[in-house]
Amino acid sequence: MGGLLSEKFLDTNVSIPFAGPPLNTPSLQKYKRMVDAWGGWSLFQTLLQTLKKVSLKHGVTISTVAVKYILNQTSVAGSMVGVRLGLSEHIKDTNAIFSLELDEEDMNIITEVSKRGRNLIDIIGDCGDEYRA
Repeated sequence: MGGLLSEKFLDTNVSIPFAGPPLNTPSLQKYKRMVDAWGGWSLFQTLLQTLKKVSLKHGVTISTVAVKYILNQTSVAGSMVGVRLGLSEHIKDTNAIFSLELDEEDMNIITEVSKRGRNLIDIIGDCGDEYRA
């Protein structure tokens, strides 16, 4: 999600200029629009807080928990982890995904928050606008 699913955006308010991390890449701006369509920044903060709780339990990052949660879904075969060479690499976090085991409680509390949002398939379809002809 362009970096939104991380500690960097936990407990921030991006609606107030200069109050939080800038949404200064096309990816961050695109995924912020998806967050808004899904349920808004407040619900997203609840999701980040839930992911943080699980991440502390397992000694990993929010993004590691998020990717593992998605990979645990029956309809998901893989996940793409973004990298900006020389700016951000996620080697340690990515490797931690393979050893992380989310238990039933972890999965349930994340699912509970996720279900509070709207179904993005119904709103935006199966891909972003940039992939449509």
